[in-house]
Amino acid sequence: MRDKQILFLALPALIYLFALTVYPIADNALLSLYERTYEGAFKWVGLGNYLWLFQKDPYGPLIIGNTILYSVATPAISVALAVPIALALRRLGGRWLLPLMVPAFIPPVTAAMAWYLMLNPLYGLGYYLMRAGLMETNPISSVWTVVLVDVWRSLPTAVLVIYSGLRAIPKAVEEAALADGLAGPRKFIAVDLPLASPQILTAFILTALTGFFTFDPIYIGTAQAGPRILDNLAYYSYEAFSAGEFGYSAALIVVMTAIGTGLSLAYMKAFSARFFVKLPAPAWMPRREAPKALHYAVLALDLAFVFLPLGWLLLMSLKPPGEIIQIPPSVLPSRLDLTNYVQALGGGLPYFLMSIYISAINSVVTILLAAMAAYQMRVHGLGGGKLVAYILYLMSTPTLVYIVPLYLVVRGLNILNTLWALVLTYPIMTLPYGIWILYNYYSGFDRRTEEAALADGMSRLKAFAKVVIPLSRSGMGVAGLYAFLFSWGALIFPLAFTYTPYNLADPLRFSGAQTFSIYIGELMSPVAMSYGGVAATGILSAIPPLIYLIAVRRNLEKIWGAG
Repeated sequence: MRDKQILFLALPALIYLFALTVYPIADNALLSLYERTYEGAFKWVGLGNYLWLFQKDPYGPLIIGNTILYSVATPAISVALAVPIALALRRLGGRWLLPLMVPAFIPPVTAAMAWYLMLNPLYGLGYYLMRAGLMETNPISSVWTVVLVDVWRSLPTAVLVIYSGLRAIPKAVEEAALADGLAGPRKFIAVDLPLASPQILTAFILTALTGFFTFDPIYIGTAQAGPRILDNLAYYSYEAFSAGEFGYSAALIVVMTAIGTGLSLAYMKAFSARFFVKLPAPAWMPRREAPKALHYAVLALDLAFVFLPLGWLLLMSLKPPGEIIQIPPSVLPSRLDLTNYVQALGGGLPYFLMSIYISAINSVVTILLAAMAAYQMRVHGLGGGKLVAYILYLMSTPTLVYIVPLYLVVRGLNILNTLWALVLTYPIMTLPYGIWILYNYYSGFDRRTEEAALADGMSRLKAFAKVVIPLSRSGMGVAGLYAFLFSWGALIFPLAFTYTPYNLADPLRFSGAQTFSIYIGELMSPVAMSYGGVAATGILSAIPPLIYLIAVRRNLEKIWGAG
């Protein structure tokens, strides 16, 4: 390589990623061939775990059926809704995009909890829906509630990807279509759909990954519906891990990894695709542009879909405790009461502080490591397309894949149930996203700026620190937002690597490391059920990421290209 300092800058991120992702993926394959005995030893069983899943496990058909449902229904519904929303955004302007993106910035466990509280058949809007005959089955125990939550969270991503595809259509093509008298639905079928089909396929695959690996809605729903009813492969593998069945859990994860890898490869192919889908436009299809009122109606319905569960959560959090469990449920509180927030902060303070600590630490670590790697990859071509492809693959790989091997590593390092276990593992889920965001940000970076600093006698390391970093603040802010978002809402790693709350009596030891997401789940359990308290914790959990989102919204819009 022309300059070893280029590799040196990217080395920390690359060593971390390869060490803590390649090893767990390979180790899962090995562990899946063993079973753990009652004495704690590992016994060779060959393909026994896989045979048990597909031939003997009594829950196997249910688990596989739920997994298929979540993986197909989530992308089908999300993309079907995202297309008209993206068309409305193109017609009315990208200023509407930010409020529509809010679900993507709400912690997943909070999103699930908000919908389950709102659809509760006794104390939520579910009561009125069932009385009106609009719902025949209890939504708490329905797999379609899991799909609903997944659609709510993945729809913003689908809208953003498809909207970016529509905006990328060349102006000359738009003018030619107008000259040919094409507008409205006929233009969409004949012109927009073929040119935006790679983005539509990308949105479908990304939302399919969300449905395939969904975890948080099942975690919250299981506390209400009972075990196994909502389980998919992801949650079932976590339950096997929690029961100490490391071999069977690893086998389930290997199956998910194989399917997820196929989806990831499809995502990477779609992301760089140059194919076009052409459909014949029916003769009866209108040539005129749809009225603006129709586009406003589409956005109004989407905004209602976005904010209805959050509004219900806020109203419930402000109700006096006696009004929360009354039948029929009241929509508006008779008076504003902060009792629920006092309860949430009183019992949840250790969890809240731990979430703040790990989110702040991991955001800083992610920003620095990602900037050093992304700049060298984009500006100096480090790693070429293969390294970029691996980063994209990691972005579409769920954190659940790593829990069994990393649990053994964390336990071996004697940092289980400490802040340091989370510090070690959290960058796995945030660093690939940080690198990808900054990789795209540096596509417009003027390399001559760095070359001028080198000509003035600076070393490459000093030029990066003194010149490149200050000019990267906006991109680093967006990368930090995503790192904070993932860290703040993380559930799987805290569940796997911690088991007690932060010990405030001895705060500098940082022992006990359960996070706020776990606290929300505990409040939703039948044992500690407190609807008012859990609603208040949900609102509190949404505040930090939304504040961060507002702070960097202008930079976010620039990188999205929607400003």
